[in-house]
Amino acid sequence: MKRSFIKSPAKYLVPACAALAMLSPGAQAESTYGYNASGAAGATARARVNLEVRVPMLILLRVGTSGAAIDSVTITAAPNGVPGGIAAAALANGSNLATGWNGTAPVMTSTSSPANVTAYAWTNSRNGGSVTGAITTAFTTGGLTGASIAVASASPVNGGLAHPGTNLGTFTPQAFPANSLRSSTWAYSLTTAALASVTAGTHSATVTYTATSL
Repeated sequence: MKRSFIKSPAKYLVPACAALAMLSPGAQAESTYGYNASGAAGATARARVNLEVRVPMLILLRVGTSGAAIDSVTITAAPNGVPGGIAAAALANGSNLATGWNGTAPVMTSTSSPANVTAYAWTNSRNGGSVTGAITTAFTTGGLTGASIAVASASPVNGGLAHPGTNLGTFTPQAFPANSLRSSTWAYSLTTAALASVTAGTHSATVTYTATSL
């Protein structure tokens, strides 16, 4: 009786894989050799390595305190008293209070709390970045507009990060360079014209700032 033998393919698989590994270009580093049969002169061998550096792009913007909560700035207007009658510090809540008003209009002033917020920006984008803003929830009462709110920039760091506009009515993008932390304080106030025309009540708006890589 003849016996049949089935040869296992694994017997041939190992040497075949080894041969493929030797032939695979991806598994080979560059190599050369130098040779001089006489041994009297020098020889060289050169090998190269290609380097690839991958860096993700990051851009950061912070206005006010850090975190997810939106900072609020409260601007409070107040009269300088009753002209010819009562000083500002002596004004009291009530009705039908006596006064020596001289018939001229009071002058309104305003204070902000906090007095300012600090804005920071940074990016590693090759051409730097730019910050701009927009009124995303507009004033609907009081006769106020974005232009009614003045913004002053101060305390610059590394050249500063000026507010993108001197008021919230018109925004001008402010550029900043790569890998340079920029910051400034931004102080919000009512303009003189707004103080003279705003009506009583609580009036709200939201401004949104955006940093974009260039």
